[in-house]
Amino acid sequence: MAQEEYVNDKLLFYPGRNLSAEEKRRMDTYEIKINELTVDHIIYSMSRQIENNFITFYTVAEEMIGEQRALQIANEIGLRYGGLGYANLLKAMGLGNEGSPRTMALYQDLVHTIRGPKHAAALFAEYDDKRCIVRRKACIYFSEKFPNNSKYTSAFEQGCFAGYMAADKNLKRVDVIKCLCRGADSCEQHWVYKD
Repeated sequence: MAQEEYVNDKLLFYPGRNLSAEEKRRMDTYEIKINELTVDHIIYSMSRQIENNFITFYTVAEEMIGEQRALQIANEIGLRYGGLGYANLLKAMGLGNEGSPRTMALYQDLVHTIRGPKHAAALFAEYDDKRCIVRRKACIYFSEKFPNNSKYTSAFEQGCFAGYMAADKNLKRVDVIKCLCRGADSCEQHWVYKD
């Protein structure tokens, strides 16, 4: 399996990723003072906001319109979210709708980098001529504090996978080997281009 050259760049780091548990707690409970904020605190907080919005949205949707409709919304948002993002990357690379394991690895690394320290746990993807593999121990769409919302993470994820396949005619399927939202201790997904 190959990885991109940037995985060896020792200068790459992720702001917010190395905050102590105590600093994260202080941020989450608003005990920190504004003059104590650093880039690490702000990036951590923005990433947490993505996770909190995800959880809150589906909790409220379920209360207002029921579980099945909320699951449909999660799937549809995933379909649009994943498909549009990957389609944009393929277009930017001049590839139309013809991706490869490498383009999927580039996309996965990019989006996992730009969505905050918890999502950066998925860095870095591996690939060969048949598949792209992503492994992670944390996900901004799954909260250990709200495991009942994992059904929405799964529906969103399935929508993303369908979106990727719609954007890339070469992608055959996505195999979920294991996933936090299904009770595993980590996630592993394979984007399969050839068997």
